[in-house]
Amino acid sequence: MPRTTVSLSQPSGSRQTQRNRSFGESTQTQGATQPDPDFDEYVVNTVRVVLNLSVNKHPIKKTDVVKNALAGNGRVLPKILPQVIAELEDVYGYKLVETERNKTFLLVSKLASGSVLDLSEDFRQKYTLLYLVLGYIFMKNGNVPEQGLYDFLEKLNIPTNGEEHRFFGNAQRLITETFVKQAYLVRSKQVVEGMNDDRFFFSWGARADHELSKKDILESICKLMGKPTVVYVKQHMAAYGGNDEDEDEEDESMEQTQ
Repeated sequence: MPRTTVSLSQPSGSRQTQRNRSFGESTQTQGATQPDPDFDEYVVNTVRVVLNLSVNKHPIKKTDVVKNALAGNGRVLPKILPQVIAELEDVYGYKLVETERNKTFLLVSKLASGSVLDLSEDFRQKYTLLYLVLGYIFMKNGNVPEQGLYDFLEKLNIPTNGEEHRFFGNAQRLITETFVKQAYLVRSKQVVEGMNDDRFFFSWGARADHELSKKDILESICKLMGKPTVVYVKQHMAAYGGNDEDEDEEDESMEQTQ
């Protein structure tokens, strides 16, 4: 009977390579499915840092979030951001918004205030002035010269030269500094035809777009003036969307409120 020989030598190079490759792929697959033990900690840290940095309502720099919440590891941020956004919305009632330049965040409230009376006294004063300013800008088609805004406020007996108002305080500082830093307003220098010097203009900021309703502003102004919203064609379209039959009708301006 022929003798069976069992080889105790090492497998051939090709077979060994195949086995090593299979083992390596298996190890990589297992590693990919394992959760990052630091993931939850990163989420908690980021939520905490975002809330702390948003106390003054200023835009939050992504670099500050990475530095204070992620120990400088910027590659982690895109991975945890969806969970951070969900946590802020579901638990705290805030929406985390990335700005157009994609370098900062805004933390905006998703909870609509039932009444101005629900606000603190300090914020109620600021909010009332802000509402007046944003309403004027909106009714002037979104971009107004600084002096035009000041003239409007002066007619309401609100000083804009730095003097204190009994209710609003220093309105000029609130408009040019506080509301701008909080991204409610954009103050930009623009070239005006026929003028030697550039002029400053105001428009809505990113926070205003997310926190205030153009529809509510238009309805409030029209109720005050006793006119239907459709009278203001462009504003009506901006607030409600869609096309309007009176699209060719000339807009009435905010001058009627002055």
